This record gives sequence, structure tokens and C-alpha cells, in this order.
Amino acid sequence: MATEITKGVDQVSVGELYVSDKSGSDQDGDGSEDKPFKTPLKALLFAGKEPFPTIYVESQKEGERWAVISKTQMKNAKKAFNREQMKNDSKEKKEAEDNERREKNLEEAKKIVIENDPSLPEAEAVKIHKLEAKRGQRVKVFGWVHRLRRQGKNLMFIVLRDGTGFLQSVLSDKLCQCYNGLVLSTESTVALYGTITPVPDGKQAPGGHELHCDFWELVGLAPAGGADNLLNEESDVDVQLNNRHMMIRGENVSKILRVRSTVTQCFRDHFFSCGYYE
Repeated sequence: MATEITKGVDQVSVGELYVSDKSGSDQDGDGSEDKPFKTPLKALLFAGKEPFPTIYVESQKEGERWAVISKTQMKNAKKAFNREQMKNDSKEKKEAEDNERREKNLEEAKKIVIENDPSLPEAEAVKIHKLEAKRGQRVKVFGWVHRLRRQGKNLMFIVLRDGTGFLQSVLSDKLCQCYNGLVLSTESTVALYGTITPVPDGKQAPGGHELHCDFWELVGLAPAGGADNLLNEESDVDVQLNNRHMMIRGENVSKILRVRSTVTQCFRDHFFSCGYYE
């Protein structure tokens, strides 16, 4: 039996679609006799809208491969189809409302201006691995946003990375409500100003201290989604290799490279001490 399916831009299908509960697949099937769908609902979703094509299911009669779907089955499939349509319409409406709300928030955020308070002590530029000696002082730290967590509208936590270590930083109120604070993503380059403060008892942070920010600057904005948009726990090996420059910024891979560097240096020191040349 020939299958004739024509799909337009609005997903209208004509002809016949096949459904097999035993050998069909809603993921890999295309509705043909050779590759049927598994459920009638998938066939209706594939068709897109009424009038639906003729749906064939596995026949219960001896010696007959296919039979037209029963009225009861079709009725149930249409009910499920309508529920899915309502769910999709509701989802699209919610996404549209969320986008509209976000755009409005971004426009409002552009009106918020943050400034470096001239009455505060001059901030000294310091690398992260040297911050322990600067506790209680106002510093400026350049780096990349390694991790980012927003807590409500008035609080944002940034784990900063500068190649020498990691620094937990706290931004509050206008610092995280401004436009740059709303669009900030991981791997963005920033300059954070603030006071180095030991973490409270029972709390943990890299180095045992954190930066309470009073001002910050966006040096370079990374694409939306940051590194997580390219790499995550489910990324294939070829994706990881194609983005190796991003992989080595992670904590695990960077630690492996540091160990490799140290071991290599030990071999060099040994052979140099014995009078060898590289």
C-alpha cells in the first residue's frame, strides 16, 4: 500500500500514516509502513491539524497486516492531541509573557547607574592567590566569572577566576540590579572592587575569605549561557575536543595540567642536576 504524505509550512499532512505498537517508534519513525509510529498521538502530532490523514494500525485479523484505526481509538487519540495542543499553547503564551517581562526588566535596569564611590579608599589591584594578606582592605580583582548564582533580585554570588585561584564574591542591591548585572554570564571578564572579609564560622569559600563588592566593571561580556551553553556533563567527546580551550578552564582539567607541569619540572630538575641538557 503506497504512502503519500505532503507537508506544508503549517504542518498539514495528507495521505496515510501507520502506527505499530510492536515495531513502531515515536522517536525514529516517519509514519510509513517501513518506519511506523508507535502511538496514534504521535501520528496526529505529525499531521499537525485537521483534517487528519487515515491512520492505519496493526490488524487483529489473521493474515491482515494493517487496518484503519477504530473510531474509539481515534476519538481517544484526538482527545490526547487536543490536550497536547492546549499544553503547547499555554507554554508558548507563558514563554511570550516571560520574554516580555524580561525585556521590560532589562529596559528598567538600563536606568540604574552604579558608580565607584570616591570617598572609599583607593582599591589596590591584587591577584587572588595574594588576597589573604589583604583581608580587611579594599582591593580590585580582575578575572573571569567562573560560576554565577543569583538569589532573588538583591543578591548575586560570583566565583571569580584569574588563573592564580578562585574568589567568592558577593554583590547586592544595585550592583546586581543594573543592566550588566542582569545579562552577566559565566566566562565574562570583570573587575570587582570591594573589601576582603573572612567567611563566617561554619561557612566555606576558597581561601577562607570572600569579596564584599561595592563596585564592579564589565570588561567583556561572554555569549549568553556562558560555558554551560557549550559544555556540560552530557557533552560528547568530539564537542569537548572542539572546545578544548574551554575545557582547560574547568577545575578538574586545570588541576590535571598543573600536576603534569609539576611532574615534568621534577624530571627536568633531576636531569639538569646530573649535568644533562634538554
